[in-house]
Amino acid sequence: MGSEIIGRIWQKLKVRYVQIEDSNLARMEALGVIPREDLGIYLTAKEGQSQCFISANHKLIKILAQQTGEFECLTPTAFVSKYLI
Repeated sequence: MGSEIIGRIWQKLKVRYVQIEDSNLARMEALGVIPREDLGIYLTAKEGQSQCFISANHKLIKILAQQTGEFECLTPTAFVSKYLI
């Protein structure tokens, strides 16, 4: 089952390489909305124009969904249930 899920994800995966500017990181850190340790992850998703943010970090998902609303935020289980089953 696990390999089937991974295979389905890779079939439609669009890879985009992004560079995070130090000024963007500093600006977001100053806002204090997203925990410092998660800023790089958030900015990578944002700059990569992600449609869905998947994380087991429930606190981060809640912050992103409520504060930014930039993309759909799901736990891994919720993602599999919604898109792969």
